Amino acid sequence: MWVMRAKPFAAISGGLKDVFGGRLGGWAFLCFSVALTATIAAAWAAFRYLWPMIPEGEGWWQYLWTVADFFGGALIVLIAVVLAPTISMIVGSVLFDVAAAQVEKDVALPAGRLVSPLEGLANGFRIGWLPLVLNILSLPLLFVPVVNLIWFLALNGYLMGREYFSLAAVRRMPWSQARSLRARFGLSVFFVGLACSFIPFVAPLVGASAMTRLVKSLQA
Repeated sequence: MWVMRAKPFAAISGGLKDVFGGRLGGWAFLCFSVALTATIAAAWAAFRYLWPMIPEGEGWWQYLWTVADFFGGALIVLIAVVLAPTISMIVGSVLFDVAAAQVEKDVALPAGRLVSPLEGLANGFRIGWLPLVLNILSLPLLFVPVVNLIWFLALNGYLMGREYFSLAAVRRMPWSQARSLRARFGLSVFFVGLACSFIPFVAPLVGASAMTRLVKSLQA
């Protein structure tokens, strides 16, 4: 039982080492720079063009709207927090298979199927739309102390774990088998995804490394 519990933490440790100073350090810097720039730009655009289109309403919503409008800078940061996981997943998914291929060599796995950058980008949008919708729907919870942090991390941890594991697993097995393996070891997958939710701008690369290692250990 302890061995099973240790597998996700060993995978996370390997992923962090690969990204922060390891073989994926250069890709991580690129992913971080692009994702951060895109997040700031999207947050500013949302505040500049979309926020004025929201009706002021009445009651508590009018009060919330007035306060948020007054603290415009804080609102941009808030929007960025909501957008960051989605944009990071979209940007990072282009590099996911490149990173996974490098890690496979290190952990003595046969090379998996390498998708094209265009397919990787398509996978990124397929991954990213659901987190975006759910994070927007969860926006009111961000104003509830403690609950906001727990919900945000748990939600994105689940979503990142689910999708990163799937992307890593389908390089080695059919989709149906990957889904079955994910369901069987859901807690391990969630732990890795939860770790990724703490570092959204490089999460896809940590996920690529960690999930490649996790898939190998679970198959073994």
